[in-house]
Amino acid sequence: MLYKLFKWLFYFTTKAYFRSLYIQGKHLVPKKGPVLFVANHSSAFMDPILLAVHIQRSLYFLARGDVFKNKIASALFNKLHMIPVYKPDVSPDDMHKNEAVFEKCYEHLENQKTILLFPEGVSKTERRLRKIKTGVARIALEAEHKNNFELKTTIVPIGINYSNTHHFKSDVFVNFGPPIDVNSFQESYLNNPKEGVLELTNAVKEALEGRMVIVEDDRLDKIIKQIEILYRSKLRDENSQRDKAPQDFYLSKDIVKAVSYFSKTDPKKLATFETKITQYLAHLKKLKIRDTQVLSSKTKLNLLSRMLYFIIGFPSFMLGYLTNIIPYKLTAFLSSKILVRKDFIGSLKLALGMFIFLFIYLIEASLFGAYTSTIWGVIFFVFLYPFGLFTINYRKEYYLTRGNLKYLLLFMRKGTIIDELKSTRAALVAELEESKETYLKTIA
Repeated sequence: MLYKLFKWLFYFTTKAYFRSLYIQGKHLVPKKGPVLFVANHSSAFMDPILLAVHIQRSLYFLARGDVFKNKIASALFNKLHMIPVYKPDVSPDDMHKNEAVFEKCYEHLENQKTILLFPEGVSKTERRLRKIKTGVARIALEAEHKNNFELKTTIVPIGINYSNTHHFKSDVFVNFGPPIDVNSFQESYLNNPKEGVLELTNAVKEALEGRMVIVEDDRLDKIIKQIEILYRSKLRDENSQRDKAPQDFYLSKDIVKAVSYFSKTDPKKLATFETKITQYLAHLKKLKIRDTQVLSSKTKLNLLSRMLYFIIGFPSFMLGYLTNIIPYKLTAFLSSKILVRKDFIGSLKLALGMFIFLFIYLIEASLFGAYTSTIWGVIFFVFLYPFGLFTINYRKEYYLTRGNLKYLLLFMRKGTIIDELKSTRAALVAELEESKETYLKTIA
C-alpha cells in the first residue's frame, strides 16, 4: 500500500520536475517472469525513483544496509521494497548478513518478482560507466542454478541519461534495452561458474554502454557539450521535434566518438576549434541570445496570439503562482542549506519538493475549505497541481517570447553583429561537417 502511494506521488513529482522525460524501449520489459533490472547510477535516489514510477511492475531494490539500523527506518524501507546489502567499506561487521540478502533475492526471483540493481555499486554524477560488479550475474545465475535453470530469468539493461541531474526542469532520456536471457549462459556457468559469471557481467556491461552517452576523458567533456549545443540546434531544425530525445542521444554518442578520435589524431586542430566555438558561445551569452535564434532565418514571435495567451492565462497564472510560490521557495531554500554529496543534489530536491509541496497544498486546501466548504477544499486541492504546471509553462512562454522580442530588437539595431554571428556559426558547422566526413571515412 505504502509503495503504491509513494509511486503515485513520485509519478506526479517527476512529471513536474523534468522539462522533458522521454522513455524508449519500455515495451521490451517482460510482463511476467523474474526480471533483474540493471541501470547506470549517476543520481542517488533519483535513479530508483525515476525507474520505479515508470515501470509498471513492482520493483524491489538493493539499498545500503547501514540505513536500516534504525528500527523505524528499517520498517519503512521494508514497506518500500528495499533490501539491505552490506559493503565492506561501510558496514564491515555486517558482511556476513549478505548471505541472507542473496537468499532473499533468489526467493524473489523464484516468486516471479523483479529486482532493480545498480551494478556499479556507487552513484556518481558523470557521463561514465564505472567498473561493473559481478553481483548481478551471481544473483541471476545462482538463482537459476538452484532451480535447475527453469526460472527463465532475464536481465533488462537501462541507460539513464540526464541533461543535468541537479537542475529543476532539466531533461532525461531513459533507454531500455533488449532483455538478456540468463539461461544462454547456462553451459558456461556449469563448466566454470567463475567464467560464467564474468561472461554475463561483460554482457551486462556492453548492454549498458550501448544505452548511455559515455565520456571517458573528462578533459573533452567541455568541447563535447559545446558541439552538442551547435549540432542539436541544427538537427532539430532539420528533423521533427517529436523524437528529439533519441536523436539527441545518438548524436551525442557520435560526437563523443568523433571528438575522442580527433583528440588522438589531430589534437592541435581540436584545440583550435575549441577556442573558436568557446568564443562564439561566449559572444551569445554576452548578448543574451540563444544559438537556436542565430540558426533560424526568422524568429517566430506571433505577437497577437502570444498577447492573447498571456492576457487570458494571467488569472490562472496568478492563482498557480500564489499557491505554489511558498513551497517552491521553501524547497529551494532548504535544499541549498542541506549539505549532501553531489550525486544526491537532484534526489534531495525531488524528494524534498514532493513532501513540501504536498504539505503546503494540504494546508492551503484546508484553509480554503474552512472558509468555503469541505467539497470546495477538496476541489481546490485537486487543482493546485495542474495550476502549478500551468504557471511553470506560462513563465517559460513569457521568457521565450521576451527573448525573441529582444533578439528582434537587437537584429534591427545591430544587424551586422547578427550577420557576423550567423557567418561564424556557419563556418563552425562547415568545419564540423568536414571533420565528420573525415571521421566517417576512417571507420568505414
